[in-house]
Amino acid sequence: SGEGTMKGIAAILIFSIVAVYADEDFSGEGTMKGIAAILIFSIVAVYADEDFSGEGTMKCYGDMSISMKDNATGKLNCRPAWGSPSAPPQGIVADAVDGSHWVTVDDKGYGDCTGDIYYVYGDLNLGYCDRIQVDDGKQTRMFCGYAECVGYMNIHCSMLSGCHGA
Repeated sequence: SGEGTMKGIAAILIFSIVAVYADEDFSGEGTMKGIAAILIFSIVAVYADEDFSGEGTMKCYGDMSISMKDNATGKLNCRPAWGSPSAPPQGIVADAVDGSHWVTVDDKGYGDCTGDIYYVYGDLNLGYCDRIQVDDGKQTRMFCGYAECVGYMNIHCSMLSGCHGA
């Protein structure tokens, strides 16, 4: 899970810091190599992906597809897209029953949810659907809108600073 990944990253960083400062000589090449190691571990840690699976409420703002089983239940497939630096972001905001909170922005995350679904076409007058559309020749069932799903969620995040908060 994302929480386990973050704890592992924190342990690596703490170990690296302790290893550097355990050196008796705080000047010279050994300390510089240690500091370089900390920076490398930090960069690798920042790029770590996070995943979550579990019950909760997921809100999708942006590109999505929905398959309804009946009038109220189905599957939401949320695939937020990147627009431009000046475009309002698309994304996912999710609250799990375990108390964790998840946020993804633009194409740095995606998710799906099976459960009770409410959705509307369009961007709630927030502008996140106003993007240049490029037809890549692939047939998709995606549309831009807002959806909320209460059910079983699967969320993937690849944001630089992570997506998971308590």
